[in-house]
Amino acid sequence: MTRTASLRGSALRIVLPTLLSVCCAGPAFAQDSSSVTVLEPLVVLGNQEDATGPVEDTNNPPTVTGSKSPVYASEVPQSLTILGADDLHRFNADRVSEALRYTPGVTTDVFGDDNDYDWLRIRGFQADQTGIFLDNAQNLSFAFGSFYTDPYALERVEVLRGPSSALYGGSNPGGIVNYVSKRPGDRVREVILGVEDAPAGSIAFDYGDPLENGQAYRIVGRVKGGDTYDEFNSGVRGTLAPSYKFETSNGTEVTLLANAHIADEQHNGSTFLPYAGTVTATEQFGYIDRDANFSDPDWDEYSREQFSATAIVEHTFDNGFTLTGIGRGGVANVEESYWYPFGYAGYATTPSDDQGTLSLIAFQHDTLTRTAQTDIRYYGAVDTGPVTHDLLFGLDARYYWLDETQASGFGSNQVVNPTNPGTPTLGDPYQDATTTQSQTGLYVQDQLRFGDGWIVTGNLRHDFVDTEQDGASGFSRNDSESSYRAAVAYEFPYGVTPYVSYSTFFNPLITSPANGVTEPETGEQVEAGLKWAPRGADFYLAAAVFQIDRENVVTGVFPNYNQLGAVRSTGLEFEGGYDFGFGLSMAGAATFLDAEVTEDTDASLIGKTPTLIPEHELSARAEYAFPGQLSGLAIGAGVRHRGESFANDSNTLSVPDSTVFDLYGSYALLDGVDLNLSATNIADKRYVTACQTEYVCSYGAGREIMLTLKATW
Repeated sequence: MTRTASLRGSALRIVLPTLLSVCCAGPAFAQDSSSVTVLEPLVVLGNQEDATGPVEDTNNPPTVTGSKSPVYASEVPQSLTILGADDLHRFNADRVSEALRYTPGVTTDVFGDDNDYDWLRIRGFQADQTGIFLDNAQNLSFAFGSFYTDPYALERVEVLRGPSSALYGGSNPGGIVNYVSKRPGDRVREVILGVEDAPAGSIAFDYGDPLENGQAYRIVGRVKGGDTYDEFNSGVRGTLAPSYKFETSNGTEVTLLANAHIADEQHNGSTFLPYAGTVTATEQFGYIDRDANFSDPDWDEYSREQFSATAIVEHTFDNGFTLTGIGRGGVANVEESYWYPFGYAGYATTPSDDQGTLSLIAFQHDTLTRTAQTDIRYYGAVDTGPVTHDLLFGLDARYYWLDETQASGFGSNQVVNPTNPGTPTLGDPYQDATTTQSQTGLYVQDQLRFGDGWIVTGNLRHDFVDTEQDGASGFSRNDSESSYRAAVAYEFPYGVTPYVSYSTFFNPLITSPANGVTEPETGEQVEAGLKWAPRGADFYLAAAVFQIDRENVVTGVFPNYNQLGAVRSTGLEFEGGYDFGFGLSMAGAATFLDAEVTEDTDASLIGKTPTLIPEHELSARAEYAFPGQLSGLAIGAGVRHRGESFANDSNTLSVPDSTVFDLYGSYALLDGVDLNLSATNIADKRYVTACQTEYVCSYGAGREIMLTLKATW
C-alpha cells in the first residue's frame, strides 16, 4: 500500500465515524453509559455574529479565528492579534498591510510601497499567497491570480501566528491573516470624505438598517482616485460590498455578502530597484530618486475586475450544537503591463556610465482566476461530569482555477535623465497555462475544560489535494496529508493564561514532479506563551516564544528543483497596551527573529539567513484625548523600527535598519462630525524596506498625509 493511500484510509477511519456520531449528538449523548455521565448540553460562547462583529471596548474579544467556533481570544492556544475598526482606520490605511504595520510577528511593505498588492510575511515566511483568509475561508493566490480586499469593507482583521493546518488545511507555516467582512445587523450611517497630498481624493460610505422579522441590510462602498507619490502613477479604484441577512421560520440565520472591486491604475516605480543606488550610493549619481518611475506612462497599465459572493448559514439545534456553513464563489481578472529595472546596463549590479543606464524588462500578463469554497462546521459543548468538551467537527473544500499568459521584452532607461522607454516588442508567451487545485479536508477539535482553569485542546485534520496544470510543462499530482495541534493552557485568576502548543503544517506546491518537486512542504512548531487580559481591565499583555521547522523547501534552479531545503525560524513576540484612565493610552509590540537555512543543496548556504527577514521589529504608539475645553480633540504618535536584514542568500550584503515616525489626530467638529488627520513617515525618511537580491530592492513609502471628514448619524 502506498503512503498516500495509507494516510487516506487511516484518516477516514478516524474522522468519519466521529463526524457521523456527532451529527446525531442529541440522542447519542442522551444515552446512559457506564463511562460517561452527561448532565446537560452547554451553550458555547455567543454565536457566529458575536465573534465576528465590531470589536467592542474590551481587551479580550470573542473570535472564531484559531478555533472555528466562538471563544475568547485568550482561549486560543496560539499567538493572536485582533484589529478592530479603530486599528484599521487610525492611519487611514488604503491597504490591509498598512493597517498591520504595528502588529507583532508581521512584516509589511516587504516590497515597499506597492499600491496594488499586500505583501506580507509572518514569522519570516511569505503569507500573502497561502495565508490570506476571508471569513475563515482561504483566499488562495498563485502567481498573479489573487483577490484584493479594501480594508474599509472589513469589520476586523485577525492575525493568527504559527502553523494552522490542523484547522485550515494547506497554508503558510508562519500564520494566517483572517479578514472579517462587515455584516448587516445594527443601524449604520457613515460617510467619509478624504483628500491626500499626492494629490488624491476618496469617498466612502457605510449604510445599513435592521428590518422586521430578523432581516437586515448593509451597503459599504469606497472610491479613490488621483495621483500617488511617484512619477505619473495615477488611477482610480472602487469597492462595493452589499449584504443582507434574514431568518427562516425554523430559526436558521442566513447572511449574504457580495464584494465587487475594480481598479484602473498605473504602477509604482520604487519597488524593484538595484542595491547600488538604493541601499548604497553610487559614484556616478548617488541615490536613485525615490519618486522616479522608469516605466512608460503610455504603456504602463494595471487593471483589476473582481467579484465574490458569500453565503453564511447558521442554525442552533435544541441540543445546543450549532451548524454553520460558509460558501463562496469568486472571479478575478487582472491585466498588467509595465517596465521594471533589472540591474544596470548588461544586467550588471553597478552602473558603468554617468547616466546610470538601466536594463529594463517589459512584463505583461493576463490572468483570470475563479474560486469556489465551502466550510461546514458543527460545534457545541457537552458536560461529561468533571470535564466539559467544546467539540468541533468540520468539512471544508476549495477549488482554485487559474488561466494565465505571461510575456516579456527588453529595453533600457537612464537614472539621471529618464525618458519613456516606449511600447516594447514582446516575445511569445513563456507561460500560457491553466492551473487547477482542489483541496478537501476533514477536521475535528476537542477543547477540554476541567479543574477550574485547565484547557486542553486537540486537533486532527486530513486533507486531499489534487493539482493539475496544462501547457508545455503540464503535470498532475495528488497529495494527502494529516495535520495536528495539541495544546495545554491554564486560566489563572485575574485573566492570566499561560499555554504551550505543538502543531504541524503542510503547504501543497503548484510545481511539477518532473522538476523534482514531489511532496508538499511540511513542518512543525513548538510555541509557549502567556496572555494576560483581565475582563474589564484597562490593559493587556501577550508574549510568545516559538520555533518553526519548515521542511521539503524547494531549492535549486528551474527546471532542476529538489526538496532538500529546510529553514528554521526561532523567535520572540510581545505586545501590550494600557489605558491610563485620564485620556492617555499606549500600545507597543516587539518581534525578534532568528531564521536560518538548516538544509540546502548548496552547503555554503547552511546557517545563513534568508533574505527579506528583519532580525527584529519594534513599534510603539501613544494617544491622548484632551479633557475640558479641548474635549473632542485627540492626538497620537507612533514609531516603527525595522532591524537589519540580508540582501542576498550568501549574507554578504545587508539592508540597514530604519526608524519611521507617524502622527495622527482627530477633532469632533460637531456631534457626529469628526475631522481626522494622519501623516505617516512624517520626517519623509528615505529608506529601503528589504532586498531579495542585488537586483530587487524596494523603497519604503515617503511622507503621506491624509485628511478625512467623517459624518455619522
